[in-house]
Formats: sequence, C-alpha cells, structure tokens
Amino acid sequence: MSNPEQIDKDLREYLEQEPNLRRDQRLEYLKAMFHKHFEISKLEHIMGNYDLYSVIHSAKDEFVKLKVPMQISKKPIDSSDLRHVAMIESFIIYLNKNHLLKKLVKFDYKE
Repeated sequence: MSNPEQIDKDLREYLEQEPNLRRDQRLEYLKAMFHKHFEISKLEHIMGNYDLYSVIHSAKDEFVKLKVPMQISKKPIDSSDLRHVAMIESFIIYLNKNHLLKKLVKFDYKE
C-alpha cells in the first residue's frame, strides 16, 4: 500500500479538482486512486468447480456457434482446432464477464 502522505496529497488534489469534474469523471478518478493506493488489481480471483464447469459448458455452446470455414487474422483455422478456439473463447468470455482483464480481449475473426 501507499504511504499516508501520498494518499493525503492525492485526496487533496482530488478535492481541488472535484468541482470541475463531471459526475462520471469523479467516479473514474476515485477508482483510479483506489487501484493505485490499495492495489485492488492484485486481489486474487479463485475459480471454483462451478466456474470450471461453467466455462466448459460455455465452450460447448460456443463450439456450436462457430462458423466454418473460420479465419482469425486472415489465417485459416483447421477444423480440428475449432474445439480449442471454442474453449479459449469461452475462457475469454469468463474473464471479461468477471472484469479480470484491464482491456477487452477478443479474437480477430475474418470471413
């Protein structure tokens, strides 16, 4: 965690800027401060048995939705690799749904 003086300095800076910030900017500013000082991003996320089977079930659903022939970044994907693509897609969906990534991740599907 950060030292108390740095937290105090950042809070004072926020209070000076607060009247000039829009409502949504205030929330983003405070979230950034929490992430910076309290290292929220370093908290663990434990996947349990339910999560594992949820990802596997979702992979089966994703597999059915895949369109063949498939291209990712203009490279053809072999039909034997479709189940792997479905499993990875399902896991990415899980990570995005639980806000475990800083950026939205997705495949570059091309048709």
